[in-house]
Amino acid sequence: ADDAAALLRALDVPAAHVTGFPVGSVIAQELALRHPGLVRSLVLVSTWARADAYFRAAVKFWRWLPEAAPSERAFLEAFYLWIYTPRAHADGTVEKILEEVLAFPHQPSAEAIQRSIDAFLAHDTVGRLSQVTVPALVLAGGLDMITPPRYGRVVADAIPGARFEILAEEAHQPFQEVPGLFNAKVDAFWRAVEARGL
Repeated sequence: ADDAAALLRALDVPAAHVTGFPVGSVIAQELALRHPGLVRSLVLVSTWARADAYFRAAVKFWRWLPEAAPSERAFLEAFYLWIYTPRAHADGTVEKILEEVLAFPHQPSAEAIQRSIDAFLAHDTVGRLSQVTVPALVLAGGLDMITPPRYGRVVADAIPGARFEILAEEAHQPFQEVPGLFNAKVDAFWRAVEARGL
């Protein structure tokens, strides 16, 4: 969050509409809390405020999975069960994404993945989100197994005036599976914020 604030200041951006998914959503929460003057609005996608027992159990599994999987492909195939809808597995979307990811030359190390997971577990804004004063939209996928809608509901309920929407037939990455629907939701929110002169 502090790095994002430093970048906005270096670019002379007085305040920005900030969208984050999913670790980006917790960074966005911290940005709004630590540097409120730099944030005009928030869109938080597949977000959470604090790890509960289910989330902790899931991410502990992901923590050892990169080291235990017999190959990078096997790791991704297992991990993508949590990420994408059954529809995306059936229609070939997941296989296409898998091939693109495997072809990317800059793969994260197991250690980097594990450090990220440690940060997921440490995140806790439950007691501070009421301090967020900008308009906020929280989007959750109804089929999201990683950050089910109940997590987004906690975030939206804690931020004064936040809107909460469930994309009932979507999973963890709706912007990737249904970009038209996702973009329309975010664009409508931003236009409403702009219309209010915020």
